[in-house]
Amino acid sequence: RLLPRGALSLEDCRCPVCLEIFMEPVTLPCTHTFCKDCFLESVDKATLCCPLCRMRVSSWARRNSRSKTLVNQQLWTQIQNCFPLQCQRRLSGLDGSSDDNPAGTARADVP
Repeated sequence: RLLPRGALSLEDCRCPVCLEIFMEPVTLPCTHTFCKDCFLESVDKATLCCPLCRMRVSSWARRNSRSKTLVNQQLWTQIQNCFPLQCQRRLSGLDGSSDDNPAGTARADVP
């Protein structure tokens, strides 16, 4: 089943660290994406490497932290637009295990 162009599936928006929907996603130069908190907690503080592929991201992380551009705002906005209920649950401290949309489609009206 094809999703509308530009639509995200819920699975596309799951953090590989916490396995929940991304909160303030950080997309590294290696293209791996994590929740901001998961990235900051799981990154090796000494070497600043991607938690998945171990690519060094120290210069990138320092530069983007200073300029307040660590969060992938385009993806974050898209996630909030596609999955407002799941985002609200995460922001409220509820887990995502009871998602109303288990099929992972971006909109409930998509057949």
